[in-house]
Amino acid sequence: MVEPLLEVKDLVTYFFTESGIVEALDGINLTVYPKESVGVVGESGCGKTQTAYSILKILAQNGKIMSGQVLYKGQDLVPMSEAEMRRIRGKEIAMIFQDPMTSLNPVMKISDQMIEIIAMHRDVSEEEAREIAIEALTAVGISDAANRIDEYPHKFSGGMRQRILIARALALRPSLLIADEPTTALDVTIQAQVLEIIKEMKEQFNLALMLITHNLGVVAELTDRVHIFYGGRVAEVASTYDIFTRPMHPYTIALLESIPSLDVEKGRLATIPGSVPQLINPPSGCRFHPRCKYAKEKCSKEIPLMEEKEPGRFVACHYWEEVEISDIAEEVIGSHKNKIKQKT
Repeated sequence: MVEPLLEVKDLVTYFFTESGIVEALDGINLTVYPKESVGVVGESGCGKTQTAYSILKILAQNGKIMSGQVLYKGQDLVPMSEAEMRRIRGKEIAMIFQDPMTSLNPVMKISDQMIEIIAMHRDVSEEEAREIAIEALTAVGISDAANRIDEYPHKFSGGMRQRILIARALALRPSLLIADEPTTALDVTIQAQVLEIIKEMKEQFNLALMLITHNLGVVAELTDRVHIFYGGRVAEVASTYDIFTRPMHPYTIALLESIPSLDVEKGRLATIPGSVPQLINPPSGCRFHPRCKYAKEKCSKEIPLMEEKEPGRFVACHYWEEVEISDIAEEVIGSHKNKIKQKT
């Protein structure tokens, strides 16, 4: 049995604000196996990014991991010191952030932002680190990298800056790459190019990938397994194929219904009624119950346990057996099923 590369167990993270305690993560469980691509999906504010920040221990000053474990290669990262975490970040677990402009220092040359990090983590000379950086930039499609490495970030487009971040992350040869909405600020054409680069680099370097996104279409193209997040909890875990062919949780079905698709004929775009819960004062019981058409009294009182309904399929819902797939969801599922088959 292959051991997980990353295993998050019952992770609880709070943020302490003037308005109250934000229960950002409430018992998150997540696994990533070596060389696997895992999608982390949900609406904004559901805890996806804060899970990544908790894993790397780069939370804002008012954030704190209250309990739980983050096991990387069997070692718990939660009790580690900052000095110990510096040896993990980048070298073992690398992260690509949402906005490439804020992730690159605007007053430092690209070379200054890559060479020192590479030299520190890979124990090579600055000259060797420069060559590694140029090779990485060339690999992600930066032309004339030997000269452009000495330019400043503003000289590059948004898509090129995101490629630079990918190159910087992969130059350290990590085992796990966390990509947090890596195409959010990019136009559609550039998005496709960046995602293809991530896919190629993952295969070339045998990386494990944790892809954080709200876009289920991207998940269908890139991932093997999916964790559906809602309100700081995990609602459903399954293979990508199962998520797109036999979703079990009402929230997963609602997400599928809301995917815009040229392949599906429908009138108004389907939406999920209500709003994402405020985690300062989250709903009792199942956090999705105020927006769920299957909700009953039990849902507002009891937290549904995450249970394995089939091998490898986990769902946190009291009434999952009553859930039906709507006609809209069926059409979306049909349009994506072929893509997943082609991928596999």
